[in-house]
Amino acid sequence: MIPFLIMLVSAGVSMGALSQEPVNTCPSWGTPIHVHIHGIRNTRGTMKAVLYGPDPETFLVKGKKADKEREPTEKDSMTLCVAAREQGQYVVVVYHDENDNHKFDRNWIGLPTEGFGVSNDPTFYLAPPSFEESAFEVNGDLTHVDVEVKY
Repeated sequence: MIPFLIMLVSAGVSMGALSQEPVNTCPSWGTPIHVHIHGIRNTRGTMKAVLYGPDPETFLVKGKKADKEREPTEKDSMTLCVAAREQGQYVVVVYHDENDNHKFDRNWIGLPTEGFGVSNDPTFYLAPPSFEESAFEVNGDLTHVDVEVKY
């Protein structure tokens, strides 16, 4: 068993990718992307995964998402499936909408008050990460992406 795990890790397969099937049905069109979400602190509200790409100019632009999915939150971890219409680079952003108001709540200075995460786990300062540092490749096969929620 240990050599098998070493082989998977060296091949770049995450353990999250092996542990959970999506809670939703994958779209029938495009290439499926299993978004493995980790670090969820409670079961309140819903978890939303938003896919951006392959055009970097559409990253975080309202109304320009490639796909999205929202499901009731599960504690600790869960997997959502979104789909890409074509091959290329994509970014997935997840939001824990704890009060289920369908908004990404922020405090009076604009900082998030609900959990969120971005593919590739980029470092956040006082601005969102760039498309380039958050992007992953979709090449026509099932793609697995791990995202850690930050609160």
